[in-house]
Amino acid sequence: MHIEFQITIEGDSTADDPLIDEVELADLLDHTRAQVTRQVSDRLGDLRCEEHDSPPRVIVSGTYSRETEQLDLAYHIDACCQRLLLRSVAALNR
Repeated sequence: MHIEFQITIEGDSTADDPLIDEVELADLLDHTRAQVTRQVSDRLGDLRCEEHDSPPRVIVSGTYSRETEQLDLAYHIDACCQRLLLRSVAALNR
């Protein structure tokens, strides 16, 4: 299974009194990637398409706002067919 992360950071990093510094932000994002990878791997496991013998590809996109210190994530699944897509979504939502 392939998991790809596309996280962007919004806001000015040169603020006089940043709520979170660059090292803390890097740690936060690394920790988040590890947690999401573990969660997705646990739920999808060795899921493969029975017809095409292909695993799903998960794309995690998100935006971190320096102003609000909020990280919003969304998942997108690429699959070889509709059946694998539905199985993958059901597995992630359990």
